[in-house]
Amino acid sequence: MEFPKGHWLLDQKINKLIFLNLGIAIAYIVIVNISLKFISLPGNIASVWLPAAMTLTLVISQGISVFPGIFLGSIFGISTALLELTPPLSIFNFIFLNVICAGLNCLQPFITHYLIQRFAKYQNIFNHVNGVFIFIIAAIFSPAVSATIGIGAHCLTGVINWNNYGISWITWWSASALGHLIFTPFLLLFNSFRKQKFQYRGIEKLFLITIFIFIVWLAFIKNYDLEYIFLPLLIWSVFRLGNLFSSLLVSLVAIVAIVATANGYGNFVKNTPHESLVILQSFIGVFSITSLILSAVVDEKRVAQSSLEKTLNTLELQVRERTAALQQSEAQLDGFFSSASIGMSIVDEQLRYMRINEVLAEINGTSVADHLGKTVQEILPNLYPAIEPFYKQVLLTGKPFLNQEITGEVPSQPGIKLTWLVSFFPIFNMDNIPCRVGVVVIDISDRKKIEIQLQKQARIDGLTQIANRRYFNEIFLIEWQRCIRNQQPLALILCDVDYFKPYNDTYGHPMGDECLIQIAKALSGNIQRSTDLVARYGGEEFVVLLTNTDREGALHIANMIRDQIHKLNIAHKNSLVSNHITASIGVCVSIPTIYHQPDQLLSTADQALYQAKQEGRDRIIIKMMDNESVLI
Repeated sequence: MEFPKGHWLLDQKINKLIFLNLGIAIAYIVIVNISLKFISLPGNIASVWLPAAMTLTLVISQGISVFPGIFLGSIFGISTALLELTPPLSIFNFIFLNVICAGLNCLQPFITHYLIQRFAKYQNIFNHVNGVFIFIIAAIFSPAVSATIGIGAHCLTGVINWNNYGISWITWWSASALGHLIFTPFLLLFNSFRKQKFQYRGIEKLFLITIFIFIVWLAFIKNYDLEYIFLPLLIWSVFRLGNLFSSLLVSLVAIVAIVATANGYGNFVKNTPHESLVILQSFIGVFSITSLILSAVVDEKRVAQSSLEKTLNTLELQVRERTAALQQSEAQLDGFFSSASIGMSIVDEQLRYMRINEVLAEINGTSVADHLGKTVQEILPNLYPAIEPFYKQVLLTGKPFLNQEITGEVPSQPGIKLTWLVSFFPIFNMDNIPCRVGVVVIDISDRKKIEIQLQKQARIDGLTQIANRRYFNEIFLIEWQRCIRNQQPLALILCDVDYFKPYNDTYGHPMGDECLIQIAKALSGNIQRSTDLVARYGGEEFVVLLTNTDREGALHIANMIRDQIHKLNIAHKNSLVSNHITASIGVCVSIPTIYHQPDQLLSTADQALYQAKQEGRDRIIIKMMDNESVLI
């Protein structure tokens, strides 16, 4: 009887999955037994937890299909350690603790894998700095979750005293996190590593491995203080042999160092085995992180350099083709120059004009004939200092300078500043040496004027023609920092027109707008220094920023503003304060420090303004940073 092919393939997949998980379970039990040799705390908490590297590698490479093998291996692997506890665990506590630990051994790599998939931008995480940082963060964070739950479970079952929660948590977390950082990179890169030909720089690799083994022997067996030598060797490995080989070296050093330290050899041996292994793993963890980050930086640089070389080669080929075409057809070049709607010229090595079209000649204010044979300095003496370096660099390097904004005067329009967008291109001879410079010029003076006007409009209030709130916020932060550096006082005056809504309702919005314009002029008229600023802060609210102004100076200005508003004598029959427009004023003065925030000064001035309104309006309140207030 023949079975459908689909059923046969399904059976094959199921059998493969079963054997895979059985193999994982057996390997996990072996690795757990190795790690349990490094038990250093009560509750059989190990300072080295190698299964963390194994499980993370499996979950990242195979997915959640490996969870049964991890869970099963954890159950059998940890059971031995739990059975050896004294006093013995009850059956319930034994099952509870075993299931919790097995579940955490699945949860920990799942969290790490999820964070990497969620936040890493690239599939090959170790070839990019972003991926390496995400891996490091995830590798450190997930053990914190499992340590919190796992140590809590040990404390609940009485295996660990609650007083030892902290040191046990740190040991659990560091053992797993450092297992991720030290061994997982090599395990994940192993597939690509084994596919490479060992003959590639084989002698260099063999030589470097030999040096590493020798230094490891001296440092961890003979107790010589030579750990610092690992850093230059690591840098050599990263830059010369890549992240695959450097991760292998880190793993080799870690294995030898952990075994040697656990047996009492090496300079990391401290008072207790626990302290020795934790400090050693921290050193190797930093060693591994340094290797990963350096490798990622080098890989990104190589990719960028390769991309840049391709781009430059393409550009170089285009320049060669275009230069050859220009040399072959002078007539076409003349026609191109004469028909172009933008300014164009070619100068030689002495910066003498060889060709120029009518557009650029008109921009320079000199005829085409008067340009030929003369230098750029002779034609444009005022602009020459600004543009001469570009010509020189193009001739020296053979590289173009594109879209350079140059502002200056031309002889035909003295006293008028114009702006051009200029690009400089190399022109090569038959020996591929830059011998001339092509220039393309576009007059963008009108566009620059529009840009300046738009920038000004973005800073000016459209109604009152004084600064707007956005510009005030920019200047306020700048002046705040300057006063911190110079330890000078900074004063802020907030001015709010009293009962402005009834004024608008009574006299209409056009009259309300005119009222605000008059008040803005009154405020501006009392500000003489260029470093001070008057701005419209809100609808009928204005702000005055006074630099290097103390309390008396700020009060003087505030009184002048109040008096000037009175002198405007703008009628307001529905005001509850006066028969004309008045304003409430809040003042705050402070010498900014690094312990203050700009918002504190603004908030205090606003509180003073609020108090002025509450106490009857048409008055000045100065409120200090310590909340002392003075009514004027």
